[in-house]
Amino acid sequence: MKINIFYLLIFIIPLGTLGQTKSDDFPITNPNYSQYSLNRSYPQIKGRVVNWSANDLQDILIKYSLVNIGNPMQSSYNIKLDQDGSFLITLPDKLPNRQIWFTFGDYVYTCLYSDEYLEITFDLDKLKKKPVYMTGDGLKFGGKDGDKNRIMNEYILFNKRYNENFSGKISLLATEDNDYIAKLDSLFAFQQQINKKFYTEFSNTYQTLIDGKTKSSYYAKKLNYLFRNSIQVDTISELLTPVYSISNDSHEYFQFLNYYMQGVGFKKTKKKFSFINLALYYDEVLPSIYADLLKIQFEDRDIKEQCKLYEQLRPTLHTDWTKDYLDSQIKALARKITQIDSISAASAIIQPKNSTLGKLIIKTGSGSSLYIDQHKSGEDLLKTLKAVFADKLVIIDLWATWCIPCIQAMPSSKKLHAESQVAELPIEFVYLCTSSGSNEQKWQNKVLELNQPGTHIFVDSKVLTEIMNIFDKGGFPSYILLTPSGQYDYKSISSIQELSLDLLKQKLL
Repeated sequence: MKINIFYLLIFIIPLGTLGQTKSDDFPITNPNYSQYSLNRSYPQIKGRVVNWSANDLQDILIKYSLVNIGNPMQSSYNIKLDQDGSFLITLPDKLPNRQIWFTFGDYVYTCLYSDEYLEITFDLDKLKKKPVYMTGDGLKFGGKDGDKNRIMNEYILFNKRYNENFSGKISLLATEDNDYIAKLDSLFAFQQQINKKFYTEFSNTYQTLIDGKTKSSYYAKKLNYLFRNSIQVDTISELLTPVYSISNDSHEYFQFLNYYMQGVGFKKTKKKFSFINLALYYDEVLPSIYADLLKIQFEDRDIKEQCKLYEQLRPTLHTDWTKDYLDSQIKALARKITQIDSISAASAIIQPKNSTLGKLIIKTGSGSSLYIDQHKSGEDLLKTLKAVFADKLVIIDLWATWCIPCIQAMPSSKKLHAESQVAELPIEFVYLCTSSGSNEQKWQNKVLELNQPGTHIFVDSKVLTEIMNIFDKGGFPSYILLTPSGQYDYKSISSIQELSLDLLKQKLL
């Protein structure tokens, strides 16, 4: 009980905001956030490299993943440096403190918080001697968001020193354990002690932002427990916490709040499920801003259906800024739908004899064909796949050599491949492996180690990222079906382990 009381005190007592900017004191869960957001500009990140040569710039690829409010959790992008060693990223939404996981070639991996304007300087001489993780010599943050980024990355490193493997300890908690909440409170009470220690060592602590992230993480884990055990709380206000940043933690919080409200709250109303009925229920029991934020979580894995769903939900929103955000998502989905339709139309005029999957590296006795992709864009690769495998059902597996769930799924895919061959079905298995975090030799070794039959293509990360963005895929592994009629089905497979030969047969009809 002592732990629970201590935890309650540290998480409910209002926190100081010394040295922070206005956005860090104004959560998106404030009903008046729309008024504040009106004067905001689209956040920008400007980068430049110093002490470089022309050859250096050619070899550097910038990769970054934006954390979203809704789904997918992250959207990934690749860009190249300009000829003068600079780059400029303008974010698509006016969201505050948006977390971005950022990679600068082989030299830097860091976590950015984009709020207004951030300048980043990369000193290549120093980075060649010692790459930087989060923050360090050779990486300099400037602009209005500069100090915030330096402090927040120092906080990540501080946590690793004083609260090592915190997420691992959380993952070991079993939601069926009756003492789950007490153990969770204990772990987060210690985390808050680490936070306080950090505040005493850094004069500008961004305390509201850090504690807001910690609260979001705590409530996400608590909601997961309540949801899985169908536990009803006395009041909904027990589950609501202010959110100051668009981060992995806040995304997880909104996601599990949505799961809980749908699976425990709405379920007890005995009303027929529909997204509109669920939206009306949220309006009845939640503050309007929380209701709006949960509606953004509603998901249909079919992009066209998702676009229709957002269009239906838009009139139910109460706040101007969530309406603006949903409008931007509707426009983005509409562009993807047009892109997918254009790929299908263009693919019809490509002849298989004029198509190539890439440079053939090896064919094995187990039925593996390994290619190095040579396409310049994701659209071109998709068109080629459709042309080469015309009139067949194609299971497209997007994976990475370092992705453990991807590797764990391979035996199920191999079993399906064998079953389809015995049944003499026109089914092809195509594996698109990203070059990100890997190389051709590692990829070839892994495919041969797995002894995985099918068509294997090693794809430049920029090309594969484009494909994932087209179909709104957020991570590895992801799956796409190409039907014999030439249509891309990007919602039928969420897990290859759950896929059966009977379902594939239905797709062939």
